[in-house]
Amino acid sequence: MLRTRVVTALIITSIGLAAVFLLPGPGFAAFATLILLALGGWEGARLGGLDRAPARAVYTLALVALGGLVYWLHDPAFIVAWLLPGCLAWVGFLAWLARPALGAAPRPANHACKLLVVALILLTGWLALVWLQATSPWLVLLLLVVIAAADVGAYFTGRRLGGPKLAPSISPGKTRSGAVGGLFAAMLATSIAAVFLPGSPFPPLLAGALALGLAAISIGGDLFVSLLKRQRQLKDTSDLLPGHGGILDRFDSIGAAAPVFALAVAVLGQ
Repeated sequence: MLRTRVVTALIITSIGLAAVFLLPGPGFAAFATLILLALGGWEGARLGGLDRAPARAVYTLALVALGGLVYWLHDPAFIVAWLLPGCLAWVGFLAWLARPALGAAPRPANHACKLLVVALILLTGWLALVWLQATSPWLVLLLLVVIAAADVGAYFTGRRLGGPKLAPSISPGKTRSGAVGGLFAAMLATSIAAVFLPGSPFPPLLAGALALGLAAISIGGDLFVSLLKRQRQLKDTSDLLPGHGGILDRFDSIGAAAPVFALAVAVLGQ
């Protein structure tokens, strides 16, 4: 299983970085639309309670069309105004983790709420990545350093130290020690990356502090998607990526951290 995960991760990373650095802005927006809004939307429709293919297709097409409209209408100069509502919504999403039974009942109102939540997560994460890549591909790489370091640090620290579970009713595999290890790994790796990556908008100390917050948010994003899966009794959002699950299983952390990172770049970047 570990070998499969590593091979899949290398393939995903290679394709993703090639798209980030080789595609022009509109081309990357189209690529991100295919991956996040189309494939991610198809998976997200299931998390929102849509099991039949026609209904999932309608939801996916609507999400893609909405993304196209946002891309056409949004003004990059006012990216803060576009992303701020999505970032603020994460306060509510993370608070939801404290009440894991909320919304679990298979009622139309709950399904509609989850469909809106998934759409907001995908659209704001997609828009943040599109804006970051258009501003500088190196910004996307810096964000990926934060997420990758947090994931790797949490995995190996959790395996080594074990201890109490972070959220046993939501994701039994995550430990508090792993979360702490992930936070410090992200802080250290990002501080170093800020020194060497071209055009980093943050000095090392600020980059490390920002990474600490982003890593915490990314853990929350991971847990939130896990909560939605658990409420739908799903192990993975799909089986598209061997050893990893689906697009949303990989985008959960980035979807939470990308809008916040983009806002930090827009407001604090030098």
